[in-house]
Amino acid sequence: MPHILVTTRDGLTHQVEYLPGRILTDALHDAGLTELRALCGGCLTCATCHVYVDPLSSASRPPFGELEGVVIGGLAAPRENSRLACQLVLTAALDGLALTIPPEG
Repeated sequence: MPHILVTTRDGLTHQVEYLPGRILTDALHDAGLTELRALCGGCLTCATCHVYVDPLSSASRPPFGELEGVVIGGLAAPRENSRLACQLVLTAALDGLALTIPPEG
């Protein structure tokens, strides 16, 4: 089964297995990682599911959509590797992807 590596706010790294086609926020919640609130339920209005995708990760990263880019641009400290977990559909090509949940705020 494909997996992603998730570093949580406490600095611990977790291997999370997922079924291709799942949304990242759902896969994280399924694995018991509930740090991402995702308050808007994937409607692109809150950015509470913001993550940093490791730019050195060997997995192929799909680019974000226009609206996701607008929401990310409104964050206090966006990075080039910022993504919204509610918009990232996990595919087999993302196997091994590493990401970090940034500090709140």
